[in-house]
Parts: sequence; C-alpha cells; structure tokens
Amino acid sequence: MLRRLAENFKANTNTAVLTAAVLGALLLQLNLLSGQLELQRQQFEQQVGTASTSLNERVRLYVRRKSVGLLKSSNTKDSTVTINTPMGQTTLSWSSGQQELTSGFGDSSMISGFFENFQNSLPWAAQLTDLEMDSIITAQLKINGVRTAPKWAIVENGYLSQLVSQEFEPGQTTFNYVLAESFFGPTRQLLLYFPSERVYLARSVYLSLIASLLFSAVILVAFFGVQRQGRKQKRLALVKSDFINNMSHEFKTPLATINLAVDALMKNGEQMTPEQMQSYLSIVKKENKRMNAQMESVLQMSMLDKEELTLDRSIIDVSEVLQEAVNHFKLAVEERQGWIDLNLAQGNYQYFGDRTQFKSALTNLIDNAVKYSEASPRISVQLSESDTSFNIFIKDRGIGMDEDTQYQVFDRFYRATKGNIHDVKGHGLGLSFVKDIIEKHGGVISLKSQIGQGTTFTIELNKNSGDD
Repeated sequence: MLRRLAENFKANTNTAVLTAAVLGALLLQLNLLSGQLELQRQQFEQQVGTASTSLNERVRLYVRRKSVGLLKSSNTKDSTVTINTPMGQTTLSWSSGQQELTSGFGDSSMISGFFENFQNSLPWAAQLTDLEMDSIITAQLKINGVRTAPKWAIVENGYLSQLVSQEFEPGQTTFNYVLAESFFGPTRQLLLYFPSERVYLARSVYLSLIASLLFSAVILVAFFGVQRQGRKQKRLALVKSDFINNMSHEFKTPLATINLAVDALMKNGEQMTPEQMQSYLSIVKKENKRMNAQMESVLQMSMLDKEELTLDRSIIDVSEVLQEAVNHFKLAVEERQGWIDLNLAQGNYQYFGDRTQFKSALTNLIDNAVKYSEASPRISVQLSESDTSFNIFIKDRGIGMDEDTQYQVFDRFYRATKGNIHDVKGHGLGLSFVKDIIEKHGGVISLKSQIGQGTTFTIELNKNSGDD
C-alpha cells in the first residue's frame, strides 16, 4: 500500500509541485489584497472625516447664498422683508440699485454680521430641506473622493432633527462627527453610514482577486491539460509499440509457415505425391488467407479513421444476423466442451443497417467471449426489444477485466495481453472496430465485467436511427 502511494506520488511530483506553487502564490496574493483593503478602509475614513469637517462651512455658505438670492430683485423697485430676531421682528428695506441697506443702520457689514449670526443660531431644519442637505453632503463627499451614496442624519443639541435621509437606521451608524459646538449656539452632529461601503471598498480588490483566481485557474487547467495529453501520448506510444510487436508476430507466423511449405515443395516436390503437394499448397493458401484477413482489419480501421467507411444499408433482420454469428462459433465452442446459448425474445427485429458490417461487429464480440474463456466457454447471447431500441446481450464466464482494462478496452490498438505474450491472438483492433460500427448504426455499446466472473457486453440499437 505504502509502495503504491510512493509510486503515485513520484509519478505526480510535477503536478503536486506546480499545484503547491500556484496555491502559494494565490495565498500570497490574498494576503497582499487584504493589506490593500485595510489601506483603502483607512483612506476612506480619512476622506469621510475631511468631508465632514468642511460640511458646516459649506452649509453656512449655502444658506447665506440662498438668503441673498431671496433678498435680490430683478427690478429697481424698493423691496422689504420681515425677519424674526430674539429682540422681536425687524423689517429690512432695500433697492436693487443701492449699495447700502436702508434699514436705518449706517454700517451694512454690521447688519450682515448680525444676520449671519442669527442664521447660524437657527436650526438647519428651519433653513434647509432634506433634498438640499442630501445634495450638500453628497457633493462634499465627492469633492473628497467618496463616490458611494450615504445614509445620514443631523443631530442638534442631542436630538435627532428632521433632516434625515430616507430609510436611515440609527443602529447602523458607523461615522459620528461633531460639526459645530458652541456655548451659545446649537451643537450639531452628523451621523453617517454607507450601505454599499464593503462593496465600494472591495471593488478594486475583488477585481484583482478575480483576475488572480482566473489566471491561476488558467495555469492549472493548461498544466493539467498538458499533463493529461502527455500521459495520453505516452500511453498511445506504448500501445502502438505493443501493436507493432503483436502485428509483427501475427504476420511472422504465417510467413514462416508459408516459407517452410515452399521450401519443402522446392526440395522434395518431385518425390511428393499429388496428395502431399495438395496438402502443402492448402497450407500456403490457408496462411495467405489468414494474412489477408489481418490486413483487411487494419485497412478497415484506417478507413474508419478517415471517415471513408460507408454503410451499405438495407432492411435486415437483427435476429437472423445474430443467429448466423452464433452458429459461426458453435463448433469451436463444442470442441472445447463448452456451450453457447441464444435466447431470442419474440418481436419484430427489422432494422435498416449494413448486414455485413453489423455481423462482423457481432462476430468480434462473440470471438472475444470464446478467446477469453480459460476452460470450457459458456456464453449466453440474448436479444430483446423495448419501445425505443433493440437490446443485445453477450455474456461470457471468462477471465473478466479489471477497471483499467475496462477503461481502455475500446481504445485503438489496446490489448489486455501485452508485449510478446501471445496467449490470445489479434492486434487490438476488434473492440475499437465494433464500437465504431455500432455507433455508425446509431447504437451504443457498453460493458460490465469482474475479474474471474466474466464480461457482459450490451448493445442498444435505436429503432429510429435505422430509418435515417
């Protein structure tokens, strides 16, 4: 167990190192972003504080300009206004063309100062509306670089005034600034909080974080893709090497047999009887036919790769084709003291397909069931139908397959027997060919297998796909 873990670790060392490096870089980036977020928070608090410090003067100027706007007139006629003061009502008169106020006071600066002090002593709620106050606060925050909308409230002399933004919640207040504090005048406070403060502060940080995560993910995906492709290429190279060894062996044996038969004919042909010559010639023909069959299977797979193999479709009876494929192996199975059983459920098995190619695929499956049965073959073949498909089951009680073999068994050139071990003939094209033919017929092939228990292949032919 430990040895296997050590081998797996050794085989995936590069992957583990790169993954650790990327994760380490990501953690470092997160740490830097956390520091950047804290720095932005401090800068934000400073900006809000600076804006609040200037708010009292900005409101005073706004009220003064607003008052002056009320006092101005567009014509030269005299105008009057009455204001309430602690000493009673005072009526002021002025003309748009005059430079001095005609209220009976000689010094206009005295009146202006008195009027300004009087305004400062009045509550802001009596001089401003909610919208005006909100506009002033928002503008002052923007001047100081704060671009998110606040919720605010004005407190005067310890009481919450009528100047409150919509949906203000006192319990959520995060900023509290004293705007004016005087023994004679009102004490004003500004309560503030920002509903979108976290998103506002983290917006740039989140963008950096998302970019880091994206780049890290791209690096990991690219690396794992290269690793997977590399393993696939390595496995393909090994499988192709195995295929070449197997193919060489499969061609070497009939060639050697043909060579021996030809040598015997050349050396002893004159002394041979017609029966002996016929025997040697039949050996040559048989081995030549065997080589042609092997070459044909290779050419078929080449045609499938190039999409040059087309199906010669016609109406076929799936049950008849399956019966012919089973009958082809009955004698071989009986010679090994085994049996092959065919169970055909009643139904209409008319299908639009290529009889020759479909029979070849079934023959390959049954041939595998015979070859991979160690003792007497015991094979069950079943055909049934559902509302949408024809279902073929080919079950053997042979050696079975492990998970790795099941994963690769339909790959091109793959064989369960490796290298120069030739206890089972062939060069790994059978099941790949079967899968391609079944899929060209619009079907699906799958398998279930267990070591020592055997293998079951299942073919599902879509009834509708045969009509295309």
